[in-house]
Amino acid sequence: MSNDYRVAWDALGDAIGAGKGQSAGSITEIDHLTVDQQLKAAEVAALLAIAQEISALNPNNSMSRDEDGNEVNGWGIVTKKAKRKPGRLTSS
Repeated sequence: MSNDYRVAWDALGDAIGAGKGQSAGSITEIDHLTVDQQLKAAEVAALLAIAQEISALNPNNSMSRDEDGNEVNGWGIVTKKAKRKPGRLTSS
């Protein structure tokens, strides 16, 4: 989860907590809110969850390394070649 999501989730938790007179709250503890507030909190949580899922589909958000040490994105496209180790021969 990127920092943007964490900040948004924290802000939602803070708003829920403020409704109870506390410094923070949780999406699972919204009984003290009005029905409209509960619906809005659920809406924001759903939007954050959807945004996280969409972000995960971006191939640049899921980097890994292949067997040669190259950095590859989520689609397997090499985005950064690995540095060749000294003394190691490459095949042509």
